[in-house]
Amino acid sequence: MEEVKTATAQGEIILDENEVNISVAMREEITKKIEELRQSTGNKRIQAIVVVGDEYDEKPMYVGYFKRPNTMQFSLWMNQAQKDPVVANKTLAQNCFISGDKELVDDEDLFLYGTMSKISLLINSRNADLVKLSSAAK
Repeated sequence: MEEVKTATAQGEIILDENEVNISVAMREEITKKIEELRQSTGNKRIQAIVVVGDEYDEKPMYVGYFKRPNTMQFSLWMNQAQKDPVVANKTLAQNCFISGDKELVDDEDLFLYGTMSKISLLINSRNADLVKLSSAAK
């Protein structure tokens, strides 16, 4: 499955192109909520994770808003990921959830088969490179 990040001027929505069909109105609502959360929390790195409900769920679609982890949360995730990736991702989701459908973190089925496949995208790398000068340049 191809993972897609839909970037907008106000936010980023993490979804799976093959499974999630989000209407334009829903995208606008999510983007507006991301901007509101950025204003109210002061955190500019907020992303939405969208999970489609199935016939056993109460809703057709769940949306959770997550912040990028801080240093302590990232360190905890790295430490746990080596031992138990499921526990690591659950802890990351609990620590980074800020708003929306809490079922994405609390409901075992929604978490394991929805949120968990996307939560590690909160820890994405920036483009970086190491510029090494040769000894001749000294």
